[in-house]
Amino acid sequence: MEILLLGTAAAESWPAPFCRCDACTQARKLGGKNIRTRSGALIDGTVKVDFGPDTYSQMHREALDLGSITTLVFTHEHDDHFSPAELQYRKSMFVAGQQPEPLSVYGNQHVIDTLASTYPEPDALRATLERPLREFESVTTADGTTILPVPAVHIPGALLLRISRGGKSLLYGHDSGPFADDAVEALGAAGALDVAIFDCTYGATEREYGLHMGLQGVASTIERLRAVGAVDSGTRLIATHISHHSGLLHDQLAERMSPHGIELAYDGMVISV
Repeated sequence: MEILLLGTAAAESWPAPFCRCDACTQARKLGGKNIRTRSGALIDGTVKVDFGPDTYSQMHREALDLGSITTLVFTHEHDDHFSPAELQYRKSMFVAGQQPEPLSVYGNQHVIDTLASTYPEPDALRATLERPLREFESVTTADGTTILPVPAVHIPGALLLRISRGGKSLLYGHDSGPFADDAVEALGAAGALDVAIFDCTYGATEREYGLHMGLQGVASTIERLRAVGAVDSGTRLIATHISHHSGLLHDQLAERMSPHGIELAYDGMVISV
């Protein structure tokens, strides 16, 4: 399994467009891993997780052909993860020559209903809107990907996704605060993960965790997953969805995470397992 992290920022990206805080000012000067676009991932070149407003710029940056994706799965409907209007460019009027691969689209009830109302004839997109994902009910896609959705602690209907392909497994674990007990139990029952990716919006700042997490929340969640067997010594642990409000630039935050065995994600990071 190869996971390409296309974007690793919270909703406002980093640097945030109208912000002049030290973290944004320094990111503009330093560039590199300090520049974060809004979150999304691509698995094995064919499974796209979320389709937010930065997807096209990420595609150009990584020289990707999105016509190859066969599965698109959404975590939830917040607009940094879900830009339904951008899918219109799959229509034949915007594509010259070879058409994109047929696409199966998965998401919660709100996501599927929104796409159905936006595209009353999804065949025009060469896309099939699949039955809405239900918490704790696995689905296997036409391309052999198994998705186990469990509830996130975020907005109603938001999902954590356990994605399995070719004998390898990934937890795409954001947006969410510290996981609910039933989610932890379900992930434990599904077996040890090869990769676990967590929301770390608040970086290393100490604060109450609600709909997102910081380093201490991630570390605590990892220990709960370890206790039920979802995380073991072979699991790569990665933090993403970072906000400029966390204050620490990439290298500074990575140093804080290292003692916990957690890697800090960056745009364009490739994870191979």
